[in-house]
Amino acid sequence: MSGNPSPSNAPPAGPPVGKISLRIWGILLLVMFLVTSAVGGSLALESSYLVVTLASHIGLALTTLALSAYGAAVLARPYGPRPKAFVGLAALSALGGTLAGTVFLLFGQSPVALYAMEGFAGLGILSALLLMVFGGPSGLRATTSNPA
Repeated sequence: MSGNPSPSNAPPAGPPVGKISLRIWGILLLVMFLVTSAVGGSLALESSYLVVTLASHIGLALTTLALSAYGAAVLARPYGPRPKAFVGLAALSALGGTLAGTVFLLFGQSPVALYAMEGFAGLGILSALLLMVFGGPSGLRATTSNPA
């Protein structure tokens, strides 16, 4: 038998079933950052915080943090350095925004913490957009589906 791989030993030609591309993950993160920011903006318009709005904002922020961290830790593994950097930046933005929000809530509604939340939300939105642009097929799938 020659050294040529048989068709049964060849790597799969398409993306693995059940895998989510980072472009789709970027769309999800963009929606999460936008919705979290919108709910946070509605908090700023209220004279006194409604518990349901505050709880929604906190829940959305923690969900955004969890989704972006999962994307950075698990989903980005087979991808190249650029998509990994953008999903990592989204995770760091969500972490920074969550920490700034915690400082804002617990330590006297500091304007610096408010601006930090807004800045991290903007950075998260930008990183999600860049992830949508550069988060195509993973490097692993791109090399295995290329019959060079």
